[in-house]
Amino acid sequence: MGEVAQVVNRPASVADAERQELAAVLASPTFARSPRLVKLLEYISEKHFQDQDGQVCEYAIATEVLARGADFDPAEDAIARVEIHRLRKKLREYYATEGAHQALKIIIPPGMYTPVFQQEGSSAEVVPVNGKAHVEPPAKLPPEAPREEQAGPPPALPVLDRQAPRRRSIWLAVAVVAVVAGGTGAVWRAAAHVDPVAPPRLPPPPLAPPPDNAIRIVAGYDRKYVDHQGHTWLPDRYFEGGGQPAAPFRQFIGRTSDPLLYQNGRIGLTAYNIPVKPGNYELKLHFVEPVYGPGLETGGGENSRVFDVLVNGQIVIDGLDIVSDAGGPLIADVRVFKDVQPGPDGFLRVSFHAKREQPIVNGIEIEPAEPHKINPIRIVTQPNSVTDSRGQVWEADNYYIGGQASNHYKSVTGTQDGDLFGNERYGHFSYAIPVAPGSYTGTMYFAETYWGKENQGGGGAGQRLFDIYCDGSTLVRGLDIFKEVGPNHALTRKFHGLRPSPQGKLNFEFVPAVNYASVFAIEVLDEGR
Repeated sequence: MGEVAQVVNRPASVADAERQELAAVLASPTFARSPRLVKLLEYISEKHFQDQDGQVCEYAIATEVLARGADFDPAEDAIARVEIHRLRKKLREYYATEGAHQALKIIIPPGMYTPVFQQEGSSAEVVPVNGKAHVEPPAKLPPEAPREEQAGPPPALPVLDRQAPRRRSIWLAVAVVAVVAGGTGAVWRAAAHVDPVAPPRLPPPPLAPPPDNAIRIVAGYDRKYVDHQGHTWLPDRYFEGGGQPAAPFRQFIGRTSDPLLYQNGRIGLTAYNIPVKPGNYELKLHFVEPVYGPGLETGGGENSRVFDVLVNGQIVIDGLDIVSDAGGPLIADVRVFKDVQPGPDGFLRVSFHAKREQPIVNGIEIEPAEPHKINPIRIVTQPNSVTDSRGQVWEADNYYIGGQASNHYKSVTGTQDGDLFGNERYGHFSYAIPVAPGSYTGTMYFAETYWGKENQGGGGAGQRLFDIYCDGSTLVRGLDIFKEVGPNHALTRKFHGLRPSPQGKLNFEFVPAVNYASVFAIEVLDEGR
C-alpha cells in the first residue's frame, strides 16, 4: 500500500480506556495459560500506544517476541503468521465468553498484525499512523450434468468489501470523526469495513499438523520451508541428475499462496527415487513454466517444453506441456495421482523423460490416503488455515486467479463454524482445484454480509447476482444469497458428479451478473468407493 494518512494523537481518555481493556484481557482466565500470546498481545499493543503500528511486521514479531534469530526469513518460517492467527482467535474466544459485555474490544483483523480497539456498535474506519502499515503475506463438459443439492447449515465465512475503491477518498474524514465521536483507537483497513467480530469457538491450528508420514520436497531448494498450511517442506533430495536455476524464478506465480515453492526447481532431471514406508499414498507434483511464454525473454509458449512423467515405470502424463496445462507461464500447475505405492524395494520412483527441452519439477508431495480416493480438499478464502468444530483443517486460500479478499466481521448465523466466514473472495474469479480422475462432490459456502439493511451496503434481494460454472458446465445461474437466506446467514450449495478436465482440474468460475460474485469456502470430496 502507499503512504497512509496519520491520525492525530488520541484523547487521553481514549488511551486510558484502551490500556484498561488490555489489562483486563491479559488478566483473564482465557489468557492465563497462554504466556506466548500474552507477550505477543502486549508487544503489538505497546507499539500501537506509541503510534508505531507501522513498525510491526513478521520479522519484528519473530525476532522481538518469538525468540527467532536475526537470520529469520518469513519466506521460510510462518511462525509469526501462525501466532498472530492464534492470538486473533484467542481474542474472539475471550469476547465470546467472559468479555462478552465489554464496551471496548480488541480486534486483530485478518490480514493485519496490529490491534484495533473498537467501541461496541462502532462501524467507523480509522487509518493507522506512522507511515506504511504491514499486511499479512496473505473446455470439456462432464459426461453427465452435475446434480445440485441444497445442503444443511454450512460453516460461516467473512465477506469482502467490494465498495472500497469508492470509499478510499473519505477514509481520513471518517477516521477523525471516529476518534472524536466513537472514542475508538487508531486502526487501518486495506479495503474493508470493520464490524463486530463473530465469536469463533474453534481451537487454534498448530504450526504443523500431527505426524502423518507425509513427505514434501522443494525441488532445487537447499533449505526447509514452512508453507501457509503449517506443513514443512524438506530441502531438495533423492534426485537423479539435473540442476538448479542460476537465480530464483520471478516472484509472482499465479494460483498459489506459496510462491516460494515455484520460484525454485530442478531442471533437466531424470528421476526422484524416494524411500517410502509401505502403504497407499496420494502423489502431488508441482510445476510452473518460468522460461517459455508470452512476455518472457525467451518467448515461445505451448509446445516449447514437453516431457513425459512416469511413476514406478508407468507413464502417468504423456507429453506434459506446463503452459498448456496451467493456462499460461508463471502459473502454478499441480497434478494429483491416487493409489500410489512404493515398489518392492521400498522406493517410489518418479521419472521424467524429455521430448522437447529439459524436464522441470518444482515440488513433490507424498501423503497417506485411503485406497481409491484423494484426500479431502477444504479451502477457506483466508490467509491462514482454519480448524473447524469437527477438527477438520481448512487450508488457506489457494488455486485462485482474480478477485479480491475482504471481510466485514459480521456474525453469521445458521452454522456451528462461524470462523470459516472470516474472509471472502469477491469479484470475477476462478479456482483450478487439482484432483485425480474420478467423480467428486463440491460444496460451496456463502453468506451475504455486505448487502442488506443491517449491513454496510444497504438494499436487499437483487443487489448481488452471479453464476457459477465448472469446466464449462453451469452449476448455478443468478445466485442471490440474500434472497435465499437473508443477510448474515450461512448458505451452502452442494454439487455431485463433478468430473475434472483432462488437465486434472475442477475449474470453478464465478461470474458476476449484478455487482460481484462471492464465496467463503470450498470443499471437494472424492466420491470413489
